[in-house]
Amino acid sequence: MDVVEFLKIFAFIFGISALVVYLLHKVRLPPVIGFLISGVIIGPYGAKLVERVEVVQVLAEVGVILLLFVLGLGLSLTKLLEMRRFLLVAGGAQIIMTVFLFTILSLLFFELNLSIFIGLIAALSSTAIVLKYLFDSGEIDSSHGRVTTGITIFQDLVAIFITPFIPLFLSSNFNPINFLVKLLNSSLILIFVVWASRKLVPPLLFLIAKSRIRDLFIISVLFLCFSVALIVSELGFSLAFGAFVAGLLISESEYSHQVTADIIPFRESLMAIFFVSIGMLLNVNFLMENFRVVVLISLLIILIKILGTSLGILISGGGIKTAFISGILLAPISEFSFVLILLGKKFGLVDDRIYQFFIASAVITMVLSPILFTYVHNLAAFVGNYIKVKDESWERLKRESELREHVIIIGFGLNGRSVARVLKGIGIPYVVIELNISTVKKMREVGELIFHGDATSPDVLRKAGIEEAKLMIITISDPVSSKRIVAIARSLNSNIYIIVRTRYVAEVEELRKLGANEVIPEEFEISVEIANRVLSYFKFPINLTKEYVSKLKEGSYELFRRDDVSFNELVQNLALPKNLSEHLRRVEFETYWVKSNSRAKQTSIGEMALRSRTGVTVLIVKRGEEIFINPSADFKFEVGDLVVLMGERNKIEKAIQLLDNGEA
Repeated sequence: MDVVEFLKIFAFIFGISALVVYLLHKVRLPPVIGFLISGVIIGPYGAKLVERVEVVQVLAEVGVILLLFVLGLGLSLTKLLEMRRFLLVAGGAQIIMTVFLFTILSLLFFELNLSIFIGLIAALSSTAIVLKYLFDSGEIDSSHGRVTTGITIFQDLVAIFITPFIPLFLSSNFNPINFLVKLLNSSLILIFVVWASRKLVPPLLFLIAKSRIRDLFIISVLFLCFSVALIVSELGFSLAFGAFVAGLLISESEYSHQVTADIIPFRESLMAIFFVSIGMLLNVNFLMENFRVVVLISLLIILIKILGTSLGILISGGGIKTAFISGILLAPISEFSFVLILLGKKFGLVDDRIYQFFIASAVITMVLSPILFTYVHNLAAFVGNYIKVKDESWERLKRESELREHVIIIGFGLNGRSVARVLKGIGIPYVVIELNISTVKKMREVGELIFHGDATSPDVLRKAGIEEAKLMIITISDPVSSKRIVAIARSLNSNIYIIVRTRYVAEVEELRKLGANEVIPEEFEISVEIANRVLSYFKFPINLTKEYVSKLKEGSYELFRRDDVSFNELVQNLALPKNLSEHLRRVEFETYWVKSNSRAKQTSIGEMALRSRTGVTVLIVKRGEEIFINPSADFKFEVGDLVVLMGERNKIEKAIQLLDNGEA
C-alpha cells in the first residue's frame, strides 16, 4: 500500500466521523455511535470508500492497547484494595445475576460455553456513556451515581481479566489443567505487578523525568506500554491484557497523572478508529433483513440488564430506587464488549451471524440509552409506587413517637450528620430519611431516629410527619430528586421551611420556584471563599472585604451573572495606592534579643525614638511568659526581652544598631 492510499483511508475516517459525530451531538447521542455509523458508511457494506479493512483493524488494535493502558493507569492497586468490599459485593452481585439470566436465555439456542460467553459480553455496560450522563446531570455523587460508577469499574476489571481465558470457552480446548495453569500465570503476573509498581518502575521514571526532556518521557512510557504488552502476550495472554498490566505498573507512581495526560490524545484518536473499524464490519443488508429480530434482541438485552442489575444491587443491600435507576443506566452495551466479541470471533467461538446480531443489537442499546436516561427518574418513581418495602420501624415511629414541629433531614451523609449533631445539641427533635440501607442500620445502632425510604414518595414524607414538621433540610447530591422532594413537600405542607443543599448556582432559581426557602449551592460557597482569600492576599481593607462577601450573599447568588454597579463604583473610588500589595510584600518581620550590654535596656520605646529615627515599629515584646502586643511609647525594655520588629529590611538593620549601641 502506498502513502497516498494510506492517507486517503485516514481522510475518509476522520472527515466523515467528524461530520457524523457533530450531527449526532445535536441530538445528544454519544460520539461512540457516530464512529460506528461512520464505519458503516465508509466500509465495504456501505459506500465502499474504504475496502482495506485489515489496515484499519491494525490501527484499531493499537487503540485498544492504549485504552487498556490508560485504564490500568487509573486503577490504583491501593484504591482497588480500599474499595474491595463494595466492588466485590455490588459489582459481583450485578455480574453474577446478569450473566445468569443471559446464560439461561441463551441456552435455548446455544451450548453452555457459548451461552456463558454471550452472557459475559452482554452483562458489561458502557462506561463512557454512563459516566458522561452522571457528570452532565450532576448525579455523580448521588447514591445511584456512586453505585453505578463502582459497578462500571468492576465490569471493566472483569472484561480485562477474562480476555486471557476466551480460548478456554472453546469446548474442544477446554481443559481444567489448562485453566488452572492460566489462572496461576495470571496470579504470578499480578504479584510481579504489585512488586514492580512500588520498587522498580518509580525509580526508573524518576531518572527519566529528572532529565526534563518531555519527548524522552513520552517515548519511554510508550516503550514501557508496548514492550510489557508484548512480553505478557508471549506468556499466552492477549496484547490488551499486557497493556493493562503496563498501566498498573505505573499507576502507583507519582507520574501516573502526567502519563495519562500525555497518552490520552493518542488513545482518543486510535479508539475512534477502533469503533469505525467495528462499524465497517457491520453488514447493513443483514441488519435490514433481520431488523425485527435485532430490535427484539436489543430490548431483551435492556430488560435483562435492568432486571439483573436491580436484583444484584438489592442483594447487596441497595434500595429499590437506586437499584432500578442503576439498572437503566447500565443498559447500554460496553465498549469492551466489542473488544471481547472480536476476540471471540478471532478464536472461532462465535460465527459471523452471531457477531452481526451482537454488533447491531449493541448499537441499538447505545442509541436507546439517551431516551431511557431522559425518563429514568419518572420510571423509577412509577416503579416505586408499585413496589414498596415494608419497614416495621415506620410503624413503630407512628405508635411510639409524637413528633411535632420537628425537622426532617433528607440524606445522612457528611452534611446530614453535621446538621443532626447541631439539632441534637440544642434539643430540637428530628427524623432522618436515608436510601442507603447500610447507613440506616449502622446509625440505628447508635440511637439515631433514621428510616429507610425514598423521600420522593409522598407516602414516605407523610410517615415522617411532613404535615406537622416545621423544617425540612435536603442534603442529598441528586438534583432531580431534590427538585421532586421540594415540590412534593411544599404541596403537602405549605408552611414548612425548606433548606436545600445543591452543587451548582444554576439550580438555585428552579429550586426556589418549586418552593425552597433557602438554597445553598456548594459551587457558590466555594467561590465566595476563594474571593475572600484573593482579597485578603492583596490586603484589601477587611471591612470592605466583609461588605463585598455580604453583597454577594444578599444578591441571591446573582452577582456572578450581573454586575453590582453601585458597589463596584465604591471599590473603584477607594483612595488606596495601586501598588499597595507590592509595598506590603517589602515589609519584613525580625526578632531582637535585649542583652545586658544593649543600649535599649531600661530605656522606653519613646526615649529610643525607634519609629521616628528608623521607620521600624515594635509589634510585640515577649518577657518570660508575658506577651505585650503593640506596646506604648513609655514601655521600657528589660534584659531578656524578645522584641518583634516590623519594617523594611534596610530599616530593620538600622533599628538593630540603634537598640545595640544607640546609633542608627
